[in-house]
Amino acid sequence: MATTGRVLLVGKRERVLERLAEALRAEGLHVREETDFHRVRTHVDGSTVDVLALGRAVTGARREGLVAALRAQNPAIRVVDGLAPITPLLVAQVQEALTTPGADSRIVAAAGVEIADRSVAISLRRPADVTVVYHRLDALYRAHEQQLHSGPLGRGTHWFPVKGTVTRGERFLVVRADGQTSVHQLV
Repeated sequence: MATTGRVLLVGKRERVLERLAEALRAEGLHVREETDFHRVRTHVDGSTVDVLALGRAVTGARREGLVAALRAQNPAIRVVDGLAPITPLLVAQVQEALTTPGADSRIVAAAGVEIADRSVAISLRRPADVTVVYHRLDALYRAHEQQLHSGPLGRGTHWFPVKGTVTRGERFLVVRADGQTSVHQLV
């Protein structure tokens, strides 16, 4: 991951922001946390931010106002909409925003869930050293994580069985392939 990235975390839950900020700082990033949406719009200089990471509670007009205010100062700012309050998943989303090239240069072409055979599938454009991690947020907002694969994979589609419940809760896949990170929401 880029160690010079500057990340602004904006959300409602301080505890989630603090855990995420700590994890991102451990990766060498410069992180600022904020729960006051008005202060972000009026006091944050968008030119000092590379990635704006927004919590799930930042939606609608509030989200659009924040993004517009910061983009007016920095048109290159990348915006990450947090998928779930799972720290490793959010870290991967920020990594993806900082390091992943354009769609044509991505190693991972697609990812999805195969409910009938309780597995996930990923398609690779070229051979790579790959780590695949499955995240699930259950109905009680408990996070579950399974590492499905770590090692080399060839070009094409690969299936990985998932232990436990595959159809309930919110599901996500984090794929790291030769230094590229991609995050996929599984529906």
